[in-house]
Amino acid sequence: MLRAFLARELAADPDLERRFHSFLDTSDLDVYELRDEIESKYGYQSTPNFTTYEDRAESYIEKGRYRDATTIYRAMFEAMRDHLHEFDPHWGGFEHDETFQDAIASYATAISEAALPHEEKREYIEYCFDQWLDEHEEGGFPQHFREALWELCTTEDDYRYWQSLLRDRIDERLDPDRLYSGQYDENTDTWRRGDLTTPANEEELLDGFTETAWMRGYVELLDRINEQTELGAILNRHYPASRHLCLRYARLLAEECEHEAAITVAEYGTEAFSGSDTIGLREFLVDQYEETDADAFRDTMVGLFVERTDWPYYEQLKTATPDDEWEYVVDTIVDRLDSRWDADTIIKIYLRENRIDDAFETVTNARDLDLFEAYIHQLGNHDPAAYFDAYRRKIKKAAADASRRKYYTQL
Repeated sequence: MLRAFLARELAADPDLERRFHSFLDTSDLDVYELRDEIESKYGYQSTPNFTTYEDRAESYIEKGRYRDATTIYRAMFEAMRDHLHEFDPHWGGFEHDETFQDAIASYATAISEAALPHEEKREYIEYCFDQWLDEHEEGGFPQHFREALWELCTTEDDYRYWQSLLRDRIDERLDPDRLYSGQYDENTDTWRRGDLTTPANEEELLDGFTETAWMRGYVELLDRINEQTELGAILNRHYPASRHLCLRYARLLAEECEHEAAITVAEYGTEAFSGSDTIGLREFLVDQYEETDADAFRDTMVGLFVERTDWPYYEQLKTATPDDEWEYVVDTIVDRLDSRWDADTIIKIYLRENRIDDAFETVTNARDLDLFEAYIHQLGNHDPAAYFDAYRRKIKKAAADASRRKYYTQL
């Protein structure tokens, strides 16, 4: 009778059934057997049918058997990992890599949906942590396991356990003097603040990509559990190691009203690192400069817009610039864009500023036929004869090119 009652109640309440199976967690799946089974289905330039395994995992999740689902996902990505470089992206390689990434994400999601208490979740945190480290050491795909860890960890106990695992590994590589020097006392949780912008000596800085990636993860965890004292001491010594540490330290200094030091650190980062890697640092500097250094604010904003052509930068710069200076700023932007052969953005700027003659001249002098077609409705009526005469001459010249003759003759 009890069995019949239980079966009836579970059938009537799918959510209760899922929680019941999750609580019992009676799994008879073996990850190693499943992994070997998947491995055996690889052939020359051919992959197993992963849909079968994905559907099976989904059916377990619907029944609340989350651990069975994670076993399948783990077997999938462990089997796939050794085959990631075997497939050409044009012949199924992209789909294979995407399935690998999805299996890791689904593994973490299934554990998260199981709502396990911290003690039961620790084994999964440790497993993903070990995979994250191994992928760093082997030059694999650590970012996928890093994302999985952030999904798995949802409570302070989770984050502190992850932190303890990472701290043990960091301690194996860095002795306390190299990690903190005399700037942090773990016993009293105090940061001995000296010169805020002088980092560790060169021989004490982090060594290579792996140590830097570990330290970035450790800093993010200190942030999450609000260990600001240790965070400050580490960032003070190691901010030159990466743009991420540099930006976080600059923000920490700004939060503590050390604005001059924050600017110094961020400016160091824009010089030490390159290109798009410094977008976050330059956006931080824009906020710092806006009230204190109009020239630096303008130059930084111009640089961001020219590099990214994101119009919110343009509008922010226009709002902050006095009307009598704006034309000069626009001309500065145009000169910078002209050196990058970006006629399209120059035309868009002139149209925004209602400088129709300048926009017309830019189109008709451009070497790009696509621009004539793109702006025919906006600029063709400004001087139709001149516009179409220039268009005709460009088409005639292009048609003389043997490689493009057929297309432009038809046009």
